Amino acid sequence: MIAPSPTPVREDADSDRDAASSTTTSNVVIEDVNQGCLVYCSVNSIGIIKEQGVFLEREWMKFEIQASGQGSRETSLTVLRNKVRKHALSKVHIQVVKMAEQQKEAVIENVAEAMTESYMKETEAVFRTAYHLAKINRPFSDLESLIELQELNGIKMGSILHSHYSATQITKHVANELQSKIVSSIIASSSKLAVLIDEASSLSHKAVMTVSVKASVQEEESPEFIFLELVELENQRADGIVEGLLTCLTNAGFTEEWLLENLVTFVTDGASVMLGKKSGLATRLTLRFPELFEWHCVKHRLELAVSDAVDEVNTVNHFKAFMHKLYSLYSMSNKNERELKDPAAELGSQLLRTGRVLDVRWVASSFQTVHAVWTSLGALVQHFKNACSDERRSNNEKQMYRGLLDRVQSPEFLCDLGLMYDTLHELSVLSQELQARSITLLRAEHLLKCTIRVIHSFKESPGEKYGEALEAKESGVYRSIALKRNTKLKFINPGQSLQSLVNNLEQRLSFEDETIKDLSILAQSKWPSNPSIRHGEEQVKRLCKRFNLCTDQALYGMRDLLEEPNSEPNDLKPLINCMKTFPVSTAECERNFSLMNNISTDKRAVQLASNISNLMLININGPPTSKFDPRKYTRTWLKSHHAASSVHSRQCSVKTPAESKFVLNIL
Repeated sequence: MIAPSPTPVREDADSDRDAASSTTTSNVVIEDVNQGCLVYCSVNSIGIIKEQGVFLEREWMKFEIQASGQGSRETSLTVLRNKVRKHALSKVHIQVVKMAEQQKEAVIENVAEAMTESYMKETEAVFRTAYHLAKINRPFSDLESLIELQELNGIKMGSILHSHYSATQITKHVANELQSKIVSSIIASSSKLAVLIDEASSLSHKAVMTVSVKASVQEEESPEFIFLELVELENQRADGIVEGLLTCLTNAGFTEEWLLENLVTFVTDGASVMLGKKSGLATRLTLRFPELFEWHCVKHRLELAVSDAVDEVNTVNHFKAFMHKLYSLYSMSNKNERELKDPAAELGSQLLRTGRVLDVRWVASSFQTVHAVWTSLGALVQHFKNACSDERRSNNEKQMYRGLLDRVQSPEFLCDLGLMYDTLHELSVLSQELQARSITLLRAEHLLKCTIRVIHSFKESPGEKYGEALEAKESGVYRSIALKRNTKLKFINPGQSLQSLVNNLEQRLSFEDETIKDLSILAQSKWPSNPSIRHGEEQVKRLCKRFNLCTDQALYGMRDLLEEPNSEPNDLKPLINCMKTFPVSTAECERNFSLMNNISTDKRAVQLASNISNLMLININGPPTSKFDPRKYTRTWLKSHHAASSVHSRQCSVKTPAESKFVLNIL
């Protein structure tokens, strides 16, 4: 149905009628001697275009038009042709022809839309299946079997895009679209940006660098970590890493002009190639971005402080060597580990797996090992006793177990174990707190100072486990274990080791940077008892100048906060979010590498770094499968790729599964 058009001028009307005459006369047909109009029959009604003097003649609809007159045949045909011409040029016929053409086009559009919808649903089903495999870290060779299973369940999955190569291309497309949307949101929100990088080697022995950012995806939202890309490095020198990082940021959509205004901090570990003063990565970046705040990961600094303390106190190294001996004794012999289970079951103690201590692993791992030895001490003593009297063992083995027994049942070792338990427990809790995604620099500084005070207090007041060890030393018995003094054993001096640890923590984890001091003005615990209305004004000005924030807005917000300390002024949110953007550690990069190792297993080690990066991006940044909407991705996919139901591509071959004789015999 169409709406009536305004009356055209005569020239246009004549041209329209001539065109209508040439195109619509064919719609008039002859049935024997009667004539009618096929267009009238197909339309039946003129709907809303009906107006005065415009209607469908019944004679043309029912094929009742006949030649009139009693003259010759030639005269009758002339009269008939005039009727046909007059009908073809009539206003109602022209409108009806236009209406019929529009109805035909609408039918074609509806059919095309229905076909497109069918193609879209089948393509979406394939996209969702490939996305699910990426989320659960399964190989894409599973795609074909999953599609076959869904087809058996009655779901249409199309006839192409079923191969592992198609799954790789689908995940690449989804990852690119997802990254583009995230970066566009960050740029649109004018959020401040932090960059975190770390390097490692993949299972295929390729040097790779993980790049993550921390920013607000939407305005006034708290910043969050976002995985950007896993970059394969051409070389591991500073110039190669800088080139790889800047190329990654540029390809993601960040322009250098935008980075100059919004890139605020860069966080990495303490490797010389990263933080070297002359030509390190941080030095090269600050030449391009002068206001960039570089930060050494606090977790790495914590490990360095502990390592320095261990090197300073030799007796701690003796304890470390003995713990490594226990680790090698049980990790390299299934027999010893199995024999340890029997005394553990008899004593009813929990048997925990031992590992290395004070090694390249995090402090939390060292604490887990010390905790395992403390918990399983009774089982260890009983196992060493059984091994000493085992006639199946050689004299050298018996002598080794006798030496181990003398050490573990000595009060000196028990005190060393209790002291390390209390110390590593505090450091482990601190390390885990520093890994939190929501932690800020101010919160990290507070936790660090608290931990240092607690460790320093152990010099005057022993910790829980060290206190138990001292009581057992006095009584000579610990958990039914008779303690025997070992004069040859070099025990740890508590005062020396604790003071060395405190000194190294204070030296390594210093928060004396000018920017951090300025940021501390936001911590109300550091305010004077009765602050002035202009308190912190100079610090706020310096921060706003360095990080391109509105100074007046931040000052108004700071004054509102001073007037009402319990409020959250909107004018101060840009500065607070900027402060929250600063990452404390590169724990997010470590999580990325853990995911990379889960994806790139022994059987998938040949994957390209770019494909691993796409899988990591979907796994970290993508929504769960239940909330994944494939339509927005299939629409962009179909602009340059085939649909799952396309007939213009090679169709998937139907594989006949091999029949099992055992199953056939049962059936």
